[in-house]
Amino acid sequence: MIKTSVIIMLMFAISFSQFVWAESDEKLSFASSIEETLGHFWAIERNLDDNNAELALVHATHPIAELYDLMKPELVEANPEFDSTVKQALLELGQKTGKDVTRDDAQMAIDQARDIVEEARTLVVGEDLSKDPSFMLKLMKNLLETSYAEYEEAVANGIIEEMAEFQDGSAFVWRSQQIFDEIKPELPQEEAEEIDEFYEDLWDAYDKRADPQQVTTIANGIIKEIEEILGEESGEEKDLLVYVENIREMLAEVKTEYANGNTDNAISLATKAYLDNYEFLEAPLDNAGQGELMEEVEVMLREELRDLMKNNAPQEEVDAKVDQILAKMDTIATVVPEFGSAALIILVTAIVGIVVFAKSRNITPLAKV
Repeated sequence: MIKTSVIIMLMFAISFSQFVWAESDEKLSFASSIEETLGHFWAIERNLDDNNAELALVHATHPIAELYDLMKPELVEANPEFDSTVKQALLELGQKTGKDVTRDDAQMAIDQARDIVEEARTLVVGEDLSKDPSFMLKLMKNLLETSYAEYEEAVANGIIEEMAEFQDGSAFVWRSQQIFDEIKPELPQEEAEEIDEFYEDLWDAYDKRADPQQVTTIANGIIKEIEEILGEESGEEKDLLVYVENIREMLAEVKTEYANGNTDNAISLATKAYLDNYEFLEAPLDNAGQGELMEEVEVMLREELRDLMKNNAPQEEVDAKVDQILAKMDTIATVVPEFGSAALIILVTAIVGIVVFAKSRNITPLAKV
């Protein structure tokens, strides 16, 4: 009898968790389409201010051409009449913001469409979830992932080849930063400060028409900070010494690239050494009682080395800083532990999430017999 009850509970937990996650994913997908739509509205405004009616029209038609179909199923389910309102507003946006319309009238049309889209968000996603910091962080993540995909299509060899896609990328970065500014007071201070710095680097990369790989690396820096705040696993588990060795190799390349005058490449390598490798060492170092060492190397790698190169410091200063970091990495290699399995943590997190969700919906997992 006990075995049967356990099996029933496990089956319920699996099916119920799938339902919870599926519902959450649907709302996240819908909200992401809303955010991209708002990004396009911003791009319309920017182009109208620059008297570029042609590009304004491109962004005015993107929401109805690319995003509405993604939102339609949830809108129809929630309110078929309002679905028609959203569709009509997006269909008319191009005409109402075209070259034959005054700037003030165009802005009025954009503002009206924005209000309708925000109402759609509340209708489908709900006001509470829409304002939930964790949910908003996930929206930031989705926007940033889409932004660097757009940038990769747009830029090659320092030249914008597809302006609409370039503006798409910048619009989604802008929108993600708007969300970040809204929730920043509720985030851990250290992670929030790092995200602020990465946004500065990201906009600088856009201004310089940097290599798409560099833009992706910086955007992923923000994404990694988001994942750290959310407590999400990122990437496959590895022996921590692999990260140590990666950092050593990349720092050696930093010296070479900087010496050859390839400053952007050198900065990109230093950024990857930090984002793609050192960040995975921070928590294990702190847990091993090496918090001071962890913070010292973080500042050296994330700030001091990159600042030297950004300010065109002499080669010997850059080499000296690299050597200092490498010496610290030798110490780190002797203290970092091996990764353990995170399966138990994941299981407990899932169960707690199910219980919290059930209570919030007044759902009783199993009726007493």
